Amino acid sequence: MATITGTPGNDSLWRFSCLERKGPRRNAMTHTCSPSPARRNGIAVGKVLFASLCLVLLALTERPAHGVLLTETTWGGAGAEVATAVATAADGSAYLVGSTDSFAVDEFNQPATRMFIVKLSNGAVVWQRIWNGPTIVGVTNTSVAVAADGSVYVAGITADGGGNAVLLKFDPDGTLLWERAWGGTESDSAGAVATHSDGSVYVAGRTTSFGPSSAGVFVLKFDPTGALVWQRYWDDAAGFEAMAVTPDGSVYAASSKLRGGNLAQFDVMVLKLTDAGALVWARTYGAGEVVDARGGMAAAADGSIYTAGAIQAAKGGIVGISALVLNIGSDGSLLFGKECCTKDGDTGEGIAVAPDGSVLLAGTTTALGVGFQDAFVARLESTGKKVTAAATWGGTGFETGGGVAAAADNTVRLAATTSQGPPYSLLAASLKLSAPKFTVATPAGALVDPGGTVSTPPHGASEPAGSTTYSGNFEAALIWLTLP
Repeated sequence: MATITGTPGNDSLWRFSCLERKGPRRNAMTHTCSPSPARRNGIAVGKVLFASLCLVLLALTERPAHGVLLTETTWGGAGAEVATAVATAADGSAYLVGSTDSFAVDEFNQPATRMFIVKLSNGAVVWQRIWNGPTIVGVTNTSVAVAADGSVYVAGITADGGGNAVLLKFDPDGTLLWERAWGGTESDSAGAVATHSDGSVYVAGRTTSFGPSSAGVFVLKFDPTGALVWQRYWDDAAGFEAMAVTPDGSVYAASSKLRGGNLAQFDVMVLKLTDAGALVWARTYGAGEVVDARGGMAAAADGSIYTAGAIQAAKGGIVGISALVLNIGSDGSLLFGKECCTKDGDTGEGIAVAPDGSVLLAGTTTALGVGFQDAFVARLESTGKKVTAAATWGGTGFETGGGVAAAADNTVRLAATTSQGPPYSLLAASLKLSAPKFTVATPAGALVDPGGTVSTPPHGASEPAGSTTYSGNFEAALIWLTLP
């Protein structure tokens, strides 16, 4: 509620207020302005002045543009699908990946979870594949990257050997070229994959197979034929892995790390490596009680990187969770750290750098949109100064945002998961940025060769009978939109 008071001519005191009221949809705003003059000598505020001031107030609440929906496609079967990442190719096609239990059964004839990859063009399915290897129920960290030659890499986890990281290479036509598994004697899972223009492919993830602590982060480098070039391990990390490769070949990997041994506080830890696997620096970035890089990492043309995730902070006994964006310089300095959206449980689940240098942030929100939970996507200035455009997507049920990717024409691909069939709504969202106080530190530790083993799984890939007609339960979705 905005209230303006003043004293017009003839010594008449006046007052009016403009109310901003939420309509049936929580982010569809309606405005009501009503004069409430306190009369003196029987003279009230003039209607013209009142209307003009109302227009000024409404202009101040104008929302950023939300763009235009081009296509929205759901994919899945009778079971449940979860979309976790998306990547775009040079021709504008998109690769959507995640997990599904609709197309395979285990030895007890129960639904079995598999990794999926679907290629789409202009909203239509070009081809679809599931990897026939067993994966672990509830683990939904499948990631995807497209190489300069058009090859597509998918990373995730296989249940083989108690849990190993797995890397798959497909050609643009959907043929599985090779599959590799990596790990030790315990559990190992790949959480991120990235490529470089020289054809190298990098994988980062979490492992409990090496080192004295309960878990650590690993980084692997493969050549285009699937041969392991090197492997590195940093002890004492707690999950939510992300990675990116900058144009100069520098390799960045992120994970969560306990803050000073406090079991309730976590920082984002980032490692910078050379393309030969040597450590350049390690840093932690902390704010609030918990920060993470669950939403991945993206490289900018200037050599800096962006990470997306979530921040949890308490104030006055109230705990708030917001989406988080960090911009980190090539020297490890924190260029900015911004929390986004609301403090009602919003999380950043994907990040990308657009051709124009702007930053795309995708995630999940519980406070905006039309349903109980919706996906969101926002475009930020590269400096993190403001959000220039934002939108929510979803229906009246539950949606989650996954990865995000930018095409060469600056359009946006958003990966999401939905609990319902159409209709869906793409709505403008008013997202604000704030700057929590961060602490940057150099963690103790060393980068070592863990001695993990590489194997070639015998599983192969097959074509499922996935449908773009909603079949029930949860389904994967790909939204193609413009976002000015």
